[in-house]
Amino acid sequence: MKKKISRRTIFAKVIISGCFFWILFSFVQTDQFLKVASRINWFYLTFSFILIPVMLIVSSLKWKMILDLHEKKIPFYQLIRIYLIGYFFSNLLPSTVGGDVVRSYYSGKIINNQSFSAIAIFIERFSGIFILLFLVVISPLLNLDLYKSPYIYIPSIVSIVLILITFWIWRAQQPLELLHQLARVIFSFLYKSASLPGLTGFTSIIKVLEKLYQNIYRRTEKLHNELKTSVNTIKQDRSLLFKIISITILFYLFTWLNVYVAFMAFGIKPGFLSTCALVPTALFMAQVPVTILGNMGFFESVFVLYFLIIGIPGAETLAMGLLLRLKMLTIGGVGYLVYLSYSHEKYIGEEIDQFDRSVQ
Repeated sequence: MKKKISRRTIFAKVIISGCFFWILFSFVQTDQFLKVASRINWFYLTFSFILIPVMLIVSSLKWKMILDLHEKKIPFYQLIRIYLIGYFFSNLLPSTVGGDVVRSYYSGKIINNQSFSAIAIFIERFSGIFILLFLVVISPLLNLDLYKSPYIYIPSIVSIVLILITFWIWRAQQPLELLHQLARVIFSFLYKSASLPGLTGFTSIIKVLEKLYQNIYRRTEKLHNELKTSVNTIKQDRSLLFKIISITILFYLFTWLNVYVAFMAFGIKPGFLSTCALVPTALFMAQVPVTILGNMGFFESVFVLYFLIIGIPGAETLAMGLLLRLKMLTIGGVGYLVYLSYSHEKYIGEEIDQFDRSVQ
C-alpha cells in the first residue's frame, strides 16, 4: 500500500511540475526566451559552473564541523562524495528517499553511530533554514520599497512567527501539552456530536482532522526533542555555534552570487543588492515540496514572480532559473557517477528504507 501511495504522489508531482512549466512558457513568449538564451556570456556562464564545487565544499565543511564532534572522524573528500550522492537522490531520482536520509545513513555507517549522524544532519539542515528565516526578514532592507509588496511582507511576518515558535518549542519543557489536552477534549466532543442522528456522516471528516492533528503534534514533538539534543551536542564545542552561523552566512553569500552570476550569463544586470534582497524570500517560498526533482517548475515559477517585482522580465528570469536547474541536474549527474562507484551502494536498498522509517 505504501508503494502505491508513493507512486501516486510522484505521479501527481510530475503532473504539477508539468503544469508549472506550461504556465511559465505560456506566460513567457517563446521568441523572447530564445532571444535571451541566444546572448550567452561565456565568461559568466563558466564562472557560474565554477561556483558549483565552491558551494559544495562550503556545505560539506559545515557538515564536517558538526560530525567532527564524534570521536571517529570522516575524511573531507569522503563527505563530499556522500554529499554528491545525496544530491543525486534529491534532484535526479523521483524517490521517497531524500538526500538527507542517504547522507545520514552513509555517514552513520562510517562512524557506526546512526543517531549522531542523524543529529548532525538535523543541525546542518536546520541551521540553514533558521538563518534563512532571518534573511527573509532583514534582506529586503537592502531595498525598502520591497516591503510594500505583500509577496515580501507576508513571508517576512510568517518568518518572524516561525522564529518565535521555534524559540518557544526549544525553551518550553512540554510546549504542546496544554494544547494536546485541549485537542483531546475537542475531538471527544466532536465524536460525541457526530454520533447524534443526522450527523454520523461527519465522523470520517473528524477522523481526517484528528489524523492531521496527530501528525502535526508528532512532528512538533520530534522537533522539540531534536532541538534539545542539538543544543546539547553543540555544547561539546562552545565555538561551534559561531562557526556554524558563519559558514551558513558564507553559503548564502555564495547563493546570492550564484543567482546574480546566472543572470549575468545572459547579459542581464538585476543589481547585486536587489538580488540579495529578493533571493532569500524566493528561496523560502520555493521550499514547498509540490513537484519532483528539486521542485522542478515550481522553483523557476517562484523566481519569475519575485524578480518581476523589480522589473526583470519573465523570459530573463526563466533563462536564469533554467541555468540553475541545469547546474542542479549536472551536480546530480556527478552524484550518480559517484554513487555507482561508492563502496556502500549495496546498502541503499531495504536497509535504507528501514532507516528512513525509523527516523520518521
